[in-house]
Amino acid sequence: MTSSLRFSIFVPTLKRPELLRLNLEALAVQSRTPDEILVSLRPDLDPEGVATVDGFMQHHPKLRVVKVLLSEPGIVVAENALLDAATGDVACLLDDDAIARPFWLENLARHYEQDTKVGGVAGPAINFIEGKPEPRRARFRNRILFPGLVLDQSTRHTERTVRVDHFRGANMSLRIAPLRTHGGFDRRLRGDCFRFEMEACLGVQRQGFRLLFDPEVEVDHHEAPRIFNTGRFDAQAIFNNAANETYTLLKQYGFFGRLLHLLFAFAIGNFPCPGLAWGLGGSLLRLVWNNRNLLGMGAVWPAWKGRWEGRRMYQAWRKEQKN
Repeated sequence: MTSSLRFSIFVPTLKRPELLRLNLEALAVQSRTPDEILVSLRPDLDPEGVATVDGFMQHHPKLRVVKVLLSEPGIVVAENALLDAATGDVACLLDDDAIARPFWLENLARHYEQDTKVGGVAGPAINFIEGKPEPRRARFRNRILFPGLVLDQSTRHTERTVRVDHFRGANMSLRIAPLRTHGGFDRRLRGDCFRFEMEACLGVQRQGFRLLFDPEVEVDHHEAPRIFNTGRFDAQAIFNNAANETYTLLKQYGFFGRLLHLLFAFAIGNFPCPGLAWGLGGSLLRLVWNNRNLLGMGAVWPAWKGRWEGRRMYQAWRKEQKN
């Protein structure tokens, strides 16, 4: 048992002051008090966010709250700045539109304190669509199957705590020491999208740590609009997801694995960056099923362009490794 671990909460935010206030107030009433709450802010773009954090600090003087001020855009920039500023043992990533339930941190912390080989813990970020929760049971675990099928049930409850391969940043945590050993969040990763977390998860896992998904580590995710990347499934977001996914997986595989990944990515693909088969199937299903997650043929071209960008990112990374 390790009882002296310190937990640092990372909250990147931009122009969501009301949800940020709810997020911080939920952290203030946790059954286990956070050791520190770090909030990344763009004071030039988001004075309301700065004022929200200042007001929270004034009303909760016993909590350690750190404002991390940024001058550059991007979730990867924000998370790395928070990581640089953290003094704890575990980084707990929480979206500013995610409201932690009262036992969130307590349920998360017990895994680290019981087992030193646990390198990461996450839980469901229950989506609220038009003000209504969508609690659903997971049909599978968060896995990455060769040569690149990404299974992701981050918004659903598993039956029990399960071992997984990757998390989503709305509600996840990683040990800080192996995360820093890995180099933090890869600065080549693009945009404000899903796949920036996967590379860091795999980096921690490669050091011999396990990643766990616990259904009791819950947050309510209110899916607020994005400021610079307004659509979760618009062409730019699809491009960014595809580029990040392919770049990350090309780093994991050997020569033939990389070749098979590219063939799989262009021919089949994943949600939310479909290949030809996924896009065609989505278009056909949308004729009879109105589901926002069915990305049809219109998503295939930006996904293909993103895959090629991911290949270019990988080549730049390889060249850097050789120098």
